[in-house]
Amino acid sequence: MTAPARFWHRYAAWSLDAALIALVATPFVAGRVHAAAQAVDRDLLALLTGFYRQLDAALGDGAMLPAQALLALADDSTIRHGIATVQSDLLHLAWPPLLAFALLGAVYHVVCESSRHRASPGKRALDLRVERQDGAALSPARAAARHAAAALSWLSLNIGHAMAAAPPRRQALHDRLSRTRVVMDADRPLPTWARGWLAAQALAVLAGTLALAAHWAGLMQTALEQALG
Repeated sequence: MTAPARFWHRYAAWSLDAALIALVATPFVAGRVHAAAQAVDRDLLALLTGFYRQLDAALGDGAMLPAQALLALADDSTIRHGIATVQSDLLHLAWPPLLAFALLGAVYHVVCESSRHRASPGKRALDLRVERQDGAALSPARAAARHAAAALSWLSLNIGHAMAAAPPRRQALHDRLSRTRVVMDADRPLPTWARGWLAAQALAVLAGTLALAAHWAGLMQTALEQALG
């Protein structure tokens, strides 16, 4: 007898699929991402250096208090232009991988969920499958509608995805909108290997966050040395 798939089973399956899609997408976007990341570093360093120099000049003549100097720099056209440039760099850094992931993901999920397996490789690894509410298989059109509806689950700041944790139906927002469901053959705990996969993701996020923080701290230190040196 089937049971609604649990939230962490669904997330583990999705993250496996996401890793496969990212692996395929990486060769197509790696060059653009690398160039955009270099532009972010270059322009952020220039912004910080200019900011420190102007702040030092404003405080050095004693005409302004620190708070007044910061307010004045917030309206400085050079600083505002630097901020706009970094924002543009970040956009150019983000859109190639996001677009590639979205396009490849659409084909991947629609083809897999409308196949005889009714599941993507990640879902099959967790013994999950996607079906209509009446238990019938998804047509390609229904699978495409489900994938399109998933955009609302993302745009709701993942509240739509979190709905999959609510018993008894355990349907995400896009499941409800497309009248589909994700089921498993039996309601059983998450396998040990899947728990390890989730733990590895948590460690990777922590390591990435620390590495990024250290990188930004290094940029700030370099900018300070250039401004005051």
